[in-house]
Amino acid sequence: MDMAANTDEVRLRKGVSLRERLLWAASGAVLLLILVPGLMTWAWDGRPLLVALWAVPLGLFLIGVAALEPNVAWIITPDGIAIGEQRPLGRLHKRMIGLHDIAGVSVRRNRFSYPASFSLACMLASGNILISPPLPDITRVNETAETVAAMLGLPAAAPVDNPLDANNPVIRLGSPLTPVLGRVIPAIVPASAVLCTVPFLVALWIGETELALGLLLPLGLFVAFTLYRNAHRLSGAFWIVRHGEIRIERLTLSGAVAAETIRPADVAAIEVDKPDRKGRTCTISIRLHTGQTFRSPTRYDESGASAVRAEIIRRLDAPPDTGTLTR
Repeated sequence: MDMAANTDEVRLRKGVSLRERLLWAASGAVLLLILVPGLMTWAWDGRPLLVALWAVPLGLFLIGVAALEPNVAWIITPDGIAIGEQRPLGRLHKRMIGLHDIAGVSVRRNRFSYPASFSLACMLASGNILISPPLPDITRVNETAETVAAMLGLPAAAPVDNPLDANNPVIRLGSPLTPVLGRVIPAIVPASAVLCTVPFLVALWIGETELALGLLLPLGLFVAFTLYRNAHRLSGAFWIVRHGEIRIERLTLSGAVAAETIRPADVAAIEVDKPDRKGRTCTISIRLHTGQTFRSPTRYDESGASAVRAEIIRRLDAPPDTGTLTR
């Protein structure tokens, strides 16, 4: 929850930075200005044209998102909700929702969002529903909803099932592992290795021996070897965070589930890693005094990762400055 200097207001924001907009627009421009003309020029029997037709709407979509995605801000006070919305090429639109216009507040989970996020759904007296920007503190979704409802003088919102809620006795990150999954993943590896040989065989069949032996064969062997060595990692990991300990489950090369328990005395630092360039999501790293590092099996945006990190520190009863927020 983004609290202003005045504790009687709650601020929620959703927006895209200029850097992200430029990245999306540049990606769309590359598809439209380089990939499509190249495919048209290199067309062979017309088949690459299908890829070009796929690239055109994707490029236009990326440019459209960069140009049209709005920045939205909500300021919730005892007087109502002030909403501001602005697009990159448009003017700032302001709207004030008074207390008499708000009939109720509930929490909803945003569909198709990764990482998972929750928003407030405000039912207006007119029957319309306004959806707020995502709640930044993923560990205190229900608490934030209660605060907003009390601030607006409305009945408390029904609690939503949030696996990361700070009130839960156990917080689980990732999906539970099963030996069955551990046997399925290694079984997929040989099939993937066979598929890697298909380009090699095709190149030999059409007479491109140098391409087959010089590039496709080494590349296929490298991909197959990488899949084999990391097959157990493809099925992920599972963290169980309790008060005073963290249980980390992983799959071994044989497909069995191996577990390790981390206690407060073992932890040297708990950090939020740098966000990736593609999705701007972060993992949480736990570094032990032994030098071993564990990274969370799920990713979050920066505010969500910071909230989960703070909750892990609280449950381990570690000092608040355990680790640093790396940028």
